Amino acid sequence: MLRVVSFLALALTFATSAQAKMGYVDLQKAIQATEAGKKGKAALEKELAAKSAEFKKTEETLRKDADEFQKKMALMSDSARAKAQGELQQRFQELQSKAAASQMELQKKEREMTKPLIDELRAVIEGVGKEKEFEFVVEKNEGAVLYAQAGADLTDEVIERFNKKTKKK
Repeated sequence: MLRVVSFLALALTFATSAQAKMGYVDLQKAIQATEAGKKGKAALEKELAAKSAEFKKTEETLRKDADEFQKKMALMSDSARAKAQGELQQRFQELQSKAAASQMELQKKEREMTKPLIDELRAVIEGVGKEKEFEFVVEKNEGAVLYAQAGADLTDEVIERFNKKTKKK
């Protein structure tokens, strides 16, 4: 977060001192507002709803079995009670593991769906940046540079000056 704030402060200082044009894009909003983004989100939500229903059904069955166990527990022998309790705990842990794996799978699918969309958006952002003659276009929420005019890259100069400075020491 500190790097983002530092970058934005540096970029704003550069922009005001050099009279550079700077713009920003809310990439999250752009992703959610595009037709491709809406379709992807709808597909993910549909899959999430199906998985949630499946997990809810399994959880309800598990809870009923746990309630039955509670009712019969006093009548069971110690070994039968321990065995039944262990089986319930194992089923509960399996449900938790499946839920976590499912969550990770959905996040992976979201990244896979979002990456090509972001790549296409970056190309559009670059086109708009060039057309409107912006020096920089940053991401509104993250502060990441989405587009920078070729002449605005100071990396080589910074490296050269740093090397000169460190050679003197």
